[in-house]
Order: sequence, then structure tokens, then C-alpha cells
Amino acid sequence: MLELLQSPIVMLVIAALAGGGVYWSGRGARERKAARWARAKRRGPRLQQSGQANLRKRDLNAETRFGAALTNISMGALLRRRFEMAGMTITLQAYVMRVAGLAVLTMMLLLMFGQSFIMALLGGLIIGVGLPNFYVSRRIKKRKLAFLKLFPEAIELIVRGLRAGLPVAESFIVVSREIPDPVGGAFLTISQQAGFGVPLEKALSDTAKVLDMTEFNFFVTTIILQRETGGNLGEILSNLSQVLRDRQMMKLKIGALSSEARASGYIVGALPFFVFGALSVISPEYLKPLFEDYRGNISLAIAGGMMLFGGFVMKRMTQFEI
Repeated sequence: MLELLQSPIVMLVIAALAGGGVYWSGRGARERKAARWARAKRRGPRLQQSGQANLRKRDLNAETRFGAALTNISMGALLRRRFEMAGMTITLQAYVMRVAGLAVLTMMLLLMFGQSFIMALLGGLIIGVGLPNFYVSRRIKKRKLAFLKLFPEAIELIVRGLRAGLPVAESFIVVSREIPDPVGGAFLTISQQAGFGVPLEKALSDTAKVLDMTEFNFFVTTIILQRETGGNLGEILSNLSQVLRDRQMMKLKIGALSSEARASGYIVGALPFFVFGALSVISPEYLKPLFEDYRGNISLAIAGGMMLFGGFVMKRMTQFEI
């Protein structure tokens, strides 16, 4: 069976099938999205906004039995939430197909280069699952940083609108027009939900769940408490804006103070790879048991897991919650 899998013809056929499945899954999602968009436009401008909102909501779910099954599991709900946090409109079905295709392609490449089936399977899982998850995490982090950079300006714009006599909902519309994404998009979603009759408190709470940011939770709590108890909302939001700026400055200061520890962690984490590369050039025979013997495969997997755990611990030691 292993020799059959290592046959170049079989590898090329499986790789072509996997790549075709990934391509057609993405193409089908784009074609369905374009068709729904065209139908929404033909229904007239009155229903265009509702059609766009429904399109964005349905866009996170596949229209096949496979996609429906994905939406019913807890992991599917978690992935959908991560896609929303990252600002991605990819469907669960397309994401899973891309992950599976990348894993299969990685396995085929490793088998073509003479690696054992265990190493190919391990590499396929690491690359196929790890890289997409890393990409989504990076997008979430970049989106949060961009949001925190613009959020104090949005609050100050709301304060100026309140002092000029505008209601809170109208101030949100001004923010959605004047502040770029992702802040403008978040307030546009709140304004659209409020325009469709959703209570402002619920619209704010739903957006806070999607963003999952402490700073925005402060803002939502302030708005809800003011609407229940009263008070000068403009003054409260002005103080909140200053607090958020101070938090941002404190985070930058912590990052500067912990830069030395993070650099040490990067150096320690890179040393095993440097030694591995040097040995592969100086004495390739010395490393062959790690790849050709199953005991070496197990040892390599354990070492990789220990390195990942150590890197996680070192990263957490340099992170501080404010």
C-alpha cells in the first residue's frame, strides 16, 4: 500500500483531484454569491440592503449537506466566529476543502521526496491545519490592532456629535461614514440593525460578541448603563476615550519593556532549527534515522511538540493583560 501511494502517477492524480476540489469549491461559492447579488439587485433598491445583509449572513454557511453538517457542530460555530472576527466571508465548506487539499498536497510532496508515511501524515496535518489557522489568527490580530488604533477617534467623533445635539444612533451613522474599516464597518452594522428595528442595546451586544475586545465591551457597557440610569453621555465617552488612549500607551510601553525577553525567546526557539540545518549539510547520514525509522519519527514528533509547548509558555510569559 505504501509503495502504491509513493507511485508518482498516483501522487499526481491525487494532487490534481485535491487541487481541483479546492478550486471548484471556491469557484462555486463565488458563483453562488454573484448570482444572489444579481437577484438582490433585480428586486429593486428598496430590498437591496436587506438582500445584502441576508447575503452576508448566508455567506458564512454552505448550501450543501456537507456545509449544513459543518454548521451543526461546535467547531463549525467556532470557525464561523473566527471568520467574523477576521472580517472574512469564506464559507465553512470552502475553508474545510482548502484545509484538506493543502494537507493532501503536503503529504504527496513529502512522499515524493522519499519521506515515510508517518512523517508525510504528520507534515500534512501540521501544514494543512496549522497554516490556515495561523493565517486566520494573523488576520484577527491585525484587525484588532487596526480597530484599537481608530476606536478612540470614533468615540471622540461620537462625543462631538452628542455635543452638537445629534442622537446616539445618528452619531453612529456619522462614524460609519467618516471612520474607515474595521471601526466604520462595525458601526455601520450597528446602524443597519437599529434601522431594521433591533434595539440598540442588542445591536451593541451582538457586535461586542463578534469583536470580542475589552475596549469595545467598555464602550457597550457605558452606553447601556447611561441609557438605563442617565447622565452626561458626552462627558462619560470623553473620559472613556482618554482611558483607551492610556491603555494603548501602556500596551506599547509593555511591548517595549518585554522586547528583550521576546528576542531571547526567538533566538532560543531558532537554535534547534539552525543546528538541524547545519547537521543536514555537514553530516546528512547522522539525521537519517529521524526520517527513515519509526522510532526517529516518534522522537521528532515529541521534540516538535515540546518545542511548541515551550514556545507557547515563553510567549505567555511576555504577555500582560491590562
